[in-house]
Amino acid sequence: MTSVFAYRKYRMSALSPAEYRRFHAFTHAKLRGGVTLLTFSMPLLFAVGWIRDYAVLGPVAHTTLLARLCLIVALLCLAALLRRYDISRMGEAVGIAYALTFGIAIAVLTALEPAKLSLTHVAVMLMAIILLPNCVRRSTAIGVAAGLCLPMFALLLYLAAPVGLWVAYLLFSAVGILIGMVQRSATLHATLDIFIHRQRLLRRLHQDSLTGVANREGWEARSARLHREHESSGRPLSVIFFDIDHFKHVNDQHGHATGDAVLQRVSTLLKQHLRGHDVVARVGGEEFVALLADTTVEDAHRVAERIRRAIETLGEPVRVTVSAGVTQAHPAESLETATQRADAALLQAKQAGRNRIVRA
Repeated sequence: MTSVFAYRKYRMSALSPAEYRRFHAFTHAKLRGGVTLLTFSMPLLFAVGWIRDYAVLGPVAHTTLLARLCLIVALLCLAALLRRYDISRMGEAVGIAYALTFGIAIAVLTALEPAKLSLTHVAVMLMAIILLPNCVRRSTAIGVAAGLCLPMFALLLYLAAPVGLWVAYLLFSAVGILIGMVQRSATLHATLDIFIHRQRLLRRLHQDSLTGVANREGWEARSARLHREHESSGRPLSVIFFDIDHFKHVNDQHGHATGDAVLQRVSTLLKQHLRGHDVVARVGGEEFVALLADTTVEDAHRVAERIRRAIETLGEPVRVTVSAGVTQAHPAESLETATQRADAALLQAKQAGRNRIVRA
């Protein structure tokens, strides 16, 4: 078990903050169906319990009916909130509140019927085994464990339970939490492996093997996501379309190996002058396109000019220049339209003599 925890911790530490957020969202997506089914179905246990009591005790069972109905409604409301906010910090708080409410429900019903005291610890242990594997964040798991156990020990204090019962409850709780946490670790371990292999596959599908920047498929996926984020927030977003001037002559005069080296050097410069959250892709033989987050057309023009000068002075393996078209996406405009406008500006730069930047 120790090796599992250590291995998962090592693999987690290898993830960047952005990758960890994607892993978090990926794990929630995989667990969401099970969590929804679990949280909406567990309140039914209180209804089934009342039917059992009514069959055994008859009308006497009516004394707990109102309490059971209130607890069922509370748990269903929390389950609905958890379904809505599951991936956020709000969802974490709701998950802990759900466990606490369930623990309180067990404690209240046991206080109303002390004869069932010997069953309380079993219910709490089973709930720990069921709920903890579905807690993605460690803080959520700790909160859920505390939410289940604290009402139970408050009940023992209220009923002045003997020491032996306290020890039994502690042991049952510890076993339930231990099993739940081991299952949680195994679940996250398996999900992490799937996520890492999925990320590697996506990188291969979305990355240009020669230059290391995104290919056309990667551009379409990443730029569309960035465009949606900026469209909803109204923040500026700019496009730069680059083309290496007379690249065919480089291949013809110096060979394709030199041409490949030029593409690699240019892509390296592009990545150096752009930020990590910008998107840059090779979309043609010698064509590159960049999407700059939170950037006006004036700022994008300055970035493009710095890149043009850096490439012009490169000199290795051969001297090349670039032309570029720059534009800013308009509100409610599709990314394809903005990219076409940048491409048209690039054409103007080439027609005007190349090695220059034209703003659309």
